[in-house]
Amino acid sequence: MSGRLHLLYGLSGSGKSTLARQLQKQSPAVRFTLDEWMLRLHPELSIDDPAYGDRAEVVQELIWSIAEQTLRSEVDAVLDWNSWSRARRAWARERAGTVGAEVVLHRLSTSLEESTRRAQLREESQASFAHRINLEGNQHLTGLLEEPTADEGLTILEH
Repeated sequence: MSGRLHLLYGLSGSGKSTLARQLQKQSPAVRFTLDEWMLRLHPELSIDDPAYGDRAEVVQELIWSIAEQTLRSEVDAVLDWNSWSRARRAWARERAGTVGAEVVLHRLSTSLEESTRRAQLREESQASFAHRINLEGNQHLTGLLEEPTADEGLTILEH
């Protein structure tokens, strides 16, 4: 028996981190928020920096090493970063499979306008460990989002 692995899918400002905190509170779960890790480990990098992606991959692997131990301890793990592509979801599903963990994808369907408004409010409130997001950034992300499908072997929950 192992814990469940929770993945999140949605635009910046759609409520992924808010949901991750709720999941952490409602069940035994450990939340791993990539933005917090990145802003602590690499405060000199902005999300637009060409080096950001490579460093984020290294940090995700580090997070996974701890998330795997969490799952083996029969505690849920919440990967609080955007599982926007089939490849990202496959990465998580393959790793979860090594410990026998069910993978649950939480699909947040907040509109582009509302997500961007929330992201801007978050920035204005000077929230800790949050990247700057604007309409153009969310529009770009909209073009990258790959809708999850049943054939991916995930439990998909709509929010």
